[in-house]
Amino acid sequence: MKKIFQFALMAAMMLPSALVLNACGDDDEDKPDSGEVDARIEKVVPNEYRKQMEKYITIYDGVNPPNVEGVFIAESPILVYDSSGTYEPGKVFYDYYYKFSNQNSSKNTVDYKRTNEEGNDTESSTGAFISGDGKNFTIFFNTTGSIMGISVKRALIVSGTMTDEGVKNMMWAFVMTEKGSDPDNTVMDVGEFRVVKDKDGLAENATWPLSTRTPEFMGNPELFSDISSGK
Repeated sequence: MKKIFQFALMAAMMLPSALVLNACGDDDEDKPDSGEVDARIEKVVPNEYRKQMEKYITIYDGVNPPNVEGVFIAESPILVYDSSGTYEPGKVFYDYYYKFSNQNSSKNTVDYKRTNEEGNDTESSTGAFISGDGKNFTIFFNTTGSIMGISVKRALIVSGTMTDEGVKNMMWAFVMTEKGSDPDNTVMDVGEFRVVKDKDGLAENATWPLSTRTPEFMGNPELFSDISSGK
């Protein structure tokens, strides 16, 4: 049975009601005093889900991540894996801009934003956790909201390696961690996840988009899809 997990642009096009998301990190929690693993990640991504996702996305542990502040563009990102079976690997998604700012090295937190060029598909988090070591990093945080009146909670992950040109091997993923009553099995099941990567292996340095022009492919929405659209 086809399910729907969609927000912003694609939600408006395909659903009678839109998904509303509030992204959140626990920025009042302190950075771990010692050790190489930030235990806070388990609060966002339970170990049972992390073990499954690590087959498809690299998650960097460590408490000394690099400075990741900046804006980066992932052009024509492609699907690596979709446990729901909605899309086949290799599917192309919209271009997305990612902005990391206000990194706090004492608490290992960072503010996060993601948008398409038109600004009609966005998400953000204040005080998302960041782990890693050297030039490798992973950002992780929760989003909560509702789809068609069904409450949902997702964990989001962004990983990569900082370079002078941008983020190398940038990958991102989400997993459904909680959902409310769903007797018609409308939204993705708890534990289902999707992993996407930058197509050419480098999310290049960029500037935050100001354009509001309509993309050429809007007349044919089958060409591209939102990363978070689903069954």
